[in-house]
Amino acid sequence: MEAIYSAAARNSGEPDLKRRLRVAHVITRLCKGGAQENTFHSVRLADKRRFDVDLISGPTAGAEGSIEDAVAAAGIGVVRVPGLVREPAPLKDLAALRRLARLFRDRRYDIVHTHTSKAGFLGRLAARRAGVPAVMHTPHGNVFDGYFNPLATKLFETMERRAARWCDRIVELTPGGVDEHLRRGIGRPGQFCVIFSGIDLEPFGEAVKRRGKTRRTLGVKPDELLVGGVGRLEPVKGFTYFVDAARRVLEAVPEARFVLAGQGSLDGPLRAQAGPLGGRFDFLGPRDDVPDLMAALDVFVLPSLNEGMGRVLLEAGAAGVARVAARVGGVPDIVRDGDTGLLVPPRDAEAVAQAVVALAREPDRRKALGEAAREHVVPEFGLDRMVMRIEALYEDVIREKRIDI
Repeated sequence: MEAIYSAAARNSGEPDLKRRLRVAHVITRLCKGGAQENTFHSVRLADKRRFDVDLISGPTAGAEGSIEDAVAAAGIGVVRVPGLVREPAPLKDLAALRRLARLFRDRRYDIVHTHTSKAGFLGRLAARRAGVPAVMHTPHGNVFDGYFNPLATKLFETMERRAARWCDRIVELTPGGVDEHLRRGIGRPGQFCVIFSGIDLEPFGEAVKRRGKTRRTLGVKPDELLVGGVGRLEPVKGFTYFVDAARRVLEAVPEARFVLAGQGSLDGPLRAQAGPLGGRFDFLGPRDDVPDLMAALDVFVLPSLNEGMGRVLLEAGAAGVARVAARVGGVPDIVRDGDTGLLVPPRDAEAVAQAVVALAREPDRRKALGEAAREHVVPEFGLDRMVMRIEALYEDVIREKRIDI
């Protein structure tokens, strides 16, 4: 038997004589988004001495962009399930269910870890049918607000309640996420655990040193207040309220400038909405230099209607930037109102504008909030810590179910 290290033994350096365990991470698509980044890094940074890990995904589609190139560059092969698509599609869903169950049986996975709602339902059902010993699910937030009409939302709640019975653990990103699921009757209290979605912290320290250069590249003058947003340009991210807030801010702070980075289905409508603001509002498209962009900002805004945690809030915090965010989902667990940022009601452009104006007029407070945010994020929310906690969870369930004997 090969001598390998368990997650619990990594730091002690003492080897455990255990077999490698087969793990499958399942997600619908590899577009640009927090859930996809989380899943990718969970596979990339897995302890290969202990876990033999596969990444299973449907085809990547949508206007948000893709991380497929990053996955390939990391040397990770994707096990493709063509029918695993994001939108409801009964025939494809049935084909995906059958394909997943067959994969799970043939590859004899010890652990199946599903991510997001659609992959979570089909993946957990397939794992149950295939007799997978241990099943985990990470919702990465929820689909209960900002996505569907009330009838469809009720249907998804019912599906989530049923699927919760088919897994051993539900991994929430924040304590608020646990409470939200339990209030809707999804899962049991002892079934949940909280593991944040980490980020790569290293680039942000260097980006702060390049702040002046990045601002000059963006054409920002020294006396201008740069306010920005980063994310998928989709309805759930609430950027229409950001654009509306920008108009209101400019009435009080004419030296303010606004940037929005990302792509998605609302790219055209948002550009049209921001048209009257002229050169005071710039659309940057998809960016590969998010650390530099974050460090160049004076204020970061996240006006989401629904957010599991908001990894971009960690990125802004790592860059030492003051944050204004909608009080939704797990955001209050990441931004402590008045301490590491400012929280505002969702769907309230006026509240966003008032918060930004207040920070524009109080530079010392703005600086203090940014420094407090960085102290909160670094080093607690790094990728290595996230993966170690996930693997420690695996070890707990492995011992509980007596899989590794």
